[in-house]
Amino acid sequence: MSDYPEHLKRLPWFTAQASNGGGACVEVAFLGEGSVAVRDSKDRYVRPFPVGGQGWSCFIESAGAGTFGPVG
Repeated sequence: MSDYPEHLKRLPWFTAQASNGGGACVEVAFLGEGSVAVRDSKDRYVRPFPVGGQGWSCFIESAGAGTFGPVG
């Protein structure tokens, strides 16, 4: 956890409104200029993964269109 910057710890993290609250979600925090940080709600001590604005927009568009299916 020593490489987890303080400014990322203090961000306002949230889950999707469609989340069922079962703890198996990702959390997102806005970083500015369309970029976000993403982390696993089950392990909040692992350093978040930053995603650029264009990548995040593509993900949101694909998720909204139902492009992603079950894994496995």
